[in-house]
Amino acid sequence: MNKQPRMKTMKVSLALASALMTVLPVSAIAQEDLQTQQVREIIGKLHVSGVTEEALANQSIKQMIEGLKDPYTVFFSQEEYGQFSNSLENNYVGMGARIGIDDQGVYLSEIFAGSPAETAGLKRDDYVRAVDGVTASKTSIDEVRNKIVGVEGSKVKVTVERAGKELTVELTRKGVNVPEVYSKALTNGVGYIQITDFSSDADEDFDKQLQDLQAKGLKSLIVDVRNNPGGLVDTAQNIAKHFVKEGVLIHTRDRNGVDDPVTITGGSELNIPVYILANENSASASEVLSGALQDYKAAKVIGMQTYGKGSVQQLFQLDNKSALKVTIEEYLTPNKRKVNKVGITPDIKVDGSAAQLITALQVAGISDINVEITKHTVTYNGKELATGFGTFHEKGKLFANTRGLAALVGATITWNAANHTVDIADSKGTHAIPVEEDKLIIENGISYINVDLFDDYFPQLKVNDQGENVSIRAVKGN
Repeated sequence: MNKQPRMKTMKVSLALASALMTVLPVSAIAQEDLQTQQVREIIGKLHVSGVTEEALANQSIKQMIEGLKDPYTVFFSQEEYGQFSNSLENNYVGMGARIGIDDQGVYLSEIFAGSPAETAGLKRDDYVRAVDGVTASKTSIDEVRNKIVGVEGSKVKVTVERAGKELTVELTRKGVNVPEVYSKALTNGVGYIQITDFSSDADEDFDKQLQDLQAKGLKSLIVDVRNNPGGLVDTAQNIAKHFVKEGVLIHTRDRNGVDDPVTITGGSELNIPVYILANENSASASEVLSGALQDYKAAKVIGMQTYGKGSVQQLFQLDNKSALKVTIEEYLTPNKRKVNKVGITPDIKVDGSAAQLITALQVAGISDINVEITKHTVTYNGKELATGFGTFHEKGKLFANTRGLAALVGATITWNAANHTVDIADSKGTHAIPVEEDKLIIENGISYINVDLFDDYFPQLKVNDQGENVSIRAVKGN
């Protein structure tokens, strides 16, 4: 169900961006356009930096905003404001499919239930070859997406390739609410919930999916907010209520140093082990939730230091249906830890997406992990969990992500700059792997090891290499 974001107080509705819309009363001043007057008054009275209206005199909107050096204070034209509002609701107008890209082009990686794509019979792994008869790019997701999205009710013809044959369907574009919460029930009572952003519907989706997991016998929970840029604080607040009965979600500090904390009331405690997966791209409301649960010892954070977006914005409607999003506060965790430009420090530091997920599964109670890799999917014990692994073939040899393999067997890895080796260690000893084309390859700062070589050192690793289909299994410590 779509609904307007809650608008009780500015603190409850704001983080990465707010849907709290306030029409600013402005006294008319001749000679200057109303939008510029409004922007000057808002920034001069509310921006967290404390800048005054006098200091902003005779500046254009662009000059005022650029002078703040604040990437989160943004002016929106009418069109941009409409796009931004849709992003808050996680809505767009199109065919209702998520797309990916590989060496053969852009393909459909997910078909949303009830969407025009589903109705037209499009399927996962279909390659988009043309849109309205014009050949589709094989190298740019954005180019393909921009051709497919459009005005609600309008038609678009999409040509796809499936099993070597082309198929053209005509779709009627409609508004699509992109799912932002995904959950899976795993073995040993381990539950997994991924939150891709904190939109106005994400808390309701989280509620439902958590209840579904509990009905299946939930014994531990992994909450994945990696690469989540944030969203609405009240959404994070409602999710936090599942873990904290009463308390402070965040402390806020405005330009005058005043703290008006956002609180948690009427909550509950889950009373099971909870682990939050976070990385360097987890920001804003992701950090609000992670920091609060960490401070209340309701969860442990696994991954890397988060982004460090610890500021609060408010959104104002302006003249001519434009808008200004302005930073009005900095926020701190319940224990008053600084987040802005610092981030949340994980309890268990793990680098690499596959290693992070595998570590979380292991600490949550699953030691026997089987990774199945196909052309477009990666499953962990039969479940897709939004995390790739990283494998490729080079000169007939299978190479796989070193950190992922090490995590599977419970080993640690470090880079030895002096010897130019990756050192892999467990309780039995350390193996130094040199960067050589038949042993270890480094691409974009990520190392990939010859799986046969790794298997020699860690025979508990079981590998089945069938070309495009690969399975890798290990029991940690065995």
